[in-house]
Amino acid sequence: MRILRLALEAFGPFRDRFEVDFASFEGDGVYLIAGPTGAGKSTVLDAISFALYGSAPRYDERAHLRSDLAGPGSPTVVELDVQLGDRVLRVLRSPEYERPKARGTGTTREPAKATLLERTADGWDPVATTAREVGHEVARLVGLTKQEFLQVILLAQGGFAEFLRATSDERKALLLRLFGTGDLGRLRDLLDADRKALAAEREAQEALLAERGRRVREAAAALAAARAEADPAGADADPEAVGEAEPEGADDDIERTIDEAELDALVAALAAATEAAEGEASRAREAERSARAARDDAREQAALLRRRDAARAALEELERAAEAVDADRARLDAAERAAEAAGALDRWARADAALLTADAALELAAAELPDDVDAEREAVEAAHGTAVDDAAVGQAAAELERALPRLAAATARAAAEAEEAAAALEAARAERTAGPTQREALVGAREAASTAAAGAEAAEAAVATAAERLEAARDAARLAVDVDAARVAATAALAAARDASAHAAALQEARIAGIAGELAAGLAEGDPCPVCGATDHPSPAAPSADAATPEAVAAAWERAEAATAAVRAADAALAEVDARRAARAAVAGDDDAAALGDALEAARAERERAREAAAERARLQGAIEAHDAAAAALEARIATLEAEAAERREHAGAAAAREADVHERLADALEGRGSAAELLAHATARRDALHRWLDADAGSTAARTEAAEAAEEGGAALEAHGFADRAAATAARLEPDERAALRRRIRDHDDREASARGVLAQPELEGLGDEAPDLEPLEAALQAATAAQRAAARAEAEADQRRRLALDDAAEARAALAALADGAAHAAALRSLAGALRGENPKRQDIETYVLATRLAAIVDAANLRLSGMTGGRFALVHDESTAYRGRASGLGLLALDAHTGKARTTESLSGGETFLASLALALGLADVVQAEAGGVSLETLFVDEGFGSLDADTLEQAMAVLDDLRAGGRSVGVISHVQQMQERIPARIRVMPEPGGGSRIEVLGVQPG
Repeated sequence: MRILRLALEAFGPFRDRFEVDFASFEGDGVYLIAGPTGAGKSTVLDAISFALYGSAPRYDERAHLRSDLAGPGSPTVVELDVQLGDRVLRVLRSPEYERPKARGTGTTREPAKATLLERTADGWDPVATTAREVGHEVARLVGLTKQEFLQVILLAQGGFAEFLRATSDERKALLLRLFGTGDLGRLRDLLDADRKALAAEREAQEALLAERGRRVREAAAALAAARAEADPAGADADPEAVGEAEPEGADDDIERTIDEAELDALVAALAAATEAAEGEASRAREAERSARAARDDAREQAALLRRRDAARAALEELERAAEAVDADRARLDAAERAAEAAGALDRWARADAALLTADAALELAAAELPDDVDAEREAVEAAHGTAVDDAAVGQAAAELERALPRLAAATARAAAEAEEAAAALEAARAERTAGPTQREALVGAREAASTAAAGAEAAEAAVATAAERLEAARDAARLAVDVDAARVAATAALAAARDASAHAAALQEARIAGIAGELAAGLAEGDPCPVCGATDHPSPAAPSADAATPEAVAAAWERAEAATAAVRAADAALAEVDARRAARAAVAGDDDAAALGDALEAARAERERAREAAAERARLQGAIEAHDAAAAALEARIATLEAEAAERREHAGAAAAREADVHERLADALEGRGSAAELLAHATARRDALHRWLDADAGSTAARTEAAEAAEEGGAALEAHGFADRAAATAARLEPDERAALRRRIRDHDDREASARGVLAQPELEGLGDEAPDLEPLEAALQAATAAQRAAARAEAEADQRRRLALDDAAEARAALAALADGAAHAAALRSLAGALRGENPKRQDIETYVLATRLAAIVDAANLRLSGMTGGRFALVHDESTAYRGRASGLGLLALDAHTGKARTTESLSGGETFLASLALALGLADVVQAEAGGVSLETLFVDEGFGSLDADTLEQAMAVLDDLRAGGRSVGVISHVQQMQERIPARIRVMPEPGGGSRIEVLGVQPG
């Protein structure tokens, strides 16, 4: 699957419409999604998930996806173009959200929408047009559930760091969520429930078997006793003719049909064969462990030799580079001294330049001095004081001159406002005069409405009575139909009861008539007759053809009694419904339904007239109260208008006085010297020229002082740091990044030398020879031992299978003998299976842990392929299946194998950067496993979330190399990060930036042509 294009509008923090062409990044392979924290980088991925599956990873079903900054007319919509093989699909989806109503006020709910289109030669053809259809088609075409999509498309590192360092129980919980193996736990619980149910069933079987055994023993004993009494000799000579009676209390061998001795011998032989196979498998496992230990020891020896030789070679190379490094040390020392003296020397240079600038400024200011002022500080300061006073006078006159138009306008406005206040007062007084006549009209109308509304209570009671009578008439009509139906049912029940009684009586008569034939059928020659006692039966009565059995007669009388009860019930139902009809008819009276309906409508009309009159009375009362309140308010307004009119007259007089005062003050300030503007301009220019000379003179004096101090400090710095002059110090100076590069080269040389010497000083490297161990024979021996162990394991499984089949056959054979034995065998087998699924085994692994352990092993294998590249072969993850502490569940452990030490250690001991790399490898391994289990779904687009900030430059490059490998075969990788080095490393990027005033925007930068 390849993600081609994403467009979103009014979604999350994005108010406007933005579009991202992911297909344009295919030429780059790896691109960056960058931006400050909280800008909305992850919302881009939320939009992809929402388009495909209708929900976003960071939003639950109740959270709204619509942007809070969206305008009323802006729809919230996400468009996504994806390529699946040769097909190109477009998903358009909108969430449910509130929008303003098209008419009126308030909001209305916009329903969720979804459409799926496919690109054809003629354009875009619809595939699905509802949210349910789109969800079904996306799941079918993509081949991934939402959870699987997020696992293989979006790799979030934080979750896998937790997974890396989790305990077995915590890791099990995480794997259960990732792979959804909850059905196995439910299978275990169902089997345990079946075991409990079978135990209860066995108790019932024991009681049943005890009863059946007792009855069989009693029957066998009775048969043997009867045979012995009738023919003792025959019974003694041939006991098998009648069967041997079981002795009292012996119930284990009833009616044996299977040779249990032979069956037990077969089971014993298979048990012995199973034991032998188990012993052989145990010996093969021990041999395989020994061969693996020998191979691992040889590998460790070879690794130590490689480490020692690598350290020696590195030390030789470092010794060859020592002279160049010493030169770098000398250069760095001079640069560091120059950097320490740089502050004083820079001040010296700045002071010289500032002195030249200050002298030039003083010459320019002197040229601008007035002709009547000498370039001497005392003369200039005196002239400047006089110019300042003249400028102040000019400024005051200018302000008065500018105020005159505003004061004239204020005077005119105050006069107009006084006239308006007087007119408003006269209008209010006229309105007060018309008030009493209006109130008298309202009071008269209210009294008329009160008279009409007086009958409202009686009208309401009349409506209730008429409605009750009409309803009762309708109920009585319906109940009359029910009475007729109940009467028909009662008549039918009575007829059925009569027929049933007649049939029972006829059967009884037939029974009595045929009793003689029935008794005669039971007579035997020599046995006494139950009626007369005779033993001779010369002419027994013949059985009657229509004779009835006692059971038939009893059943017939039972049916007759039931029919009689049905008659009584039908009569009771008839009486009850007829009583209800009579009661409702009494309420309705003699009038028919039509007359009662007319009466109800008339009562309702009268009630409506009374209600309207009451409403009109209330309205008029409110109008009177409003009129009185308005009259009181009018009186208060008249008083306010009178005060306001007086205040406006006073304000107009004051405005005219202020205008006259300003005219007088302006004339005094000018004293016949033209306009205020001319006076101000001349005084200001003279003042500013004098002020500039004073500033320039002060600046020149300060610059000379600073130049002398800087020269003295600079000379001391040259002497203190060992430089002959400023030129020598300047030549020795280096930029900070150049000095940092020298320090890194020197430190790298020293670190590498220390590391090499440290490796050679390790105790385990002492005494090593130069010959590496031969691994091929050991590998071959391990392969042979592994093959033998697997063959022995298969033989053990086959033997165990034969034994279990034999036990099943034995259980079936014993089931034929007695249900109890079968139940016991089945219960034992069920207990064993339920225990195995619960984890009753040496490794304490229940069925969920066992299955998840196989998944974890596959993830570790896939992760190590990339972790080796990212760490230069140093680290690998190890799937640990050792038994956990105190017998807890095992099989889900993770260790980190360090090639530098050859030892496996806990994942908690990894540094932050190492943890990130291991987490990234685990995430990619999981993506590979999920992709493989999803049926080989092709995924050309991948996103890797934040986490690169914990890496140094070299490790970051190794991680980026692994990401580059991911794009092999056309896969494009989007990296979400705010790390500056990655922004420099990856030119193609999507930048998400916050907008002023809220919201965010999307920019696409550095895209290469695809």
